[in-house]
Amino acid sequence: MQAIGIGTGLPLPSASEMFWQLLVYVLVQDYTNYRLHRMLHSKWGYDKIHKIHHEYTAPIGYVASYAHWAEILILGFASFLGLLIVPGHMITLWLWMILRQMEAIETHCGYVT
Repeated sequence: MQAIGIGTGLPLPSASEMFWQLLVYVLVQDYTNYRLHRMLHSKWGYDKIHKIHHEYTAPIGYVASYAHWAEILILGFASFLGLLIVPGHMITLWLWMILRQMEAIETHCGYVT
């Protein structure tokens, strides 16, 4: 992790430092994920990769990660791109992964907010 700039030691990041890093992660991931997801809805992308994700038609939060292995890699790239642009601390990485999974489950649960 230290090779890509993710810190693992002390001192821990401040709350404001984590907030600004998480804001960058959200913005980068949201834009990149949108573009890559649109690409997966092209004829080729849907037929070869993304169709598996849409096998379940009932909205269930935990099927958010039910996808083709290539889709997991493609959309997973969007989740880690912000970390490559603005490396943070391992604590921030953990918080980011928890927030990402909660968001993925929430967007697939069927409730409209």
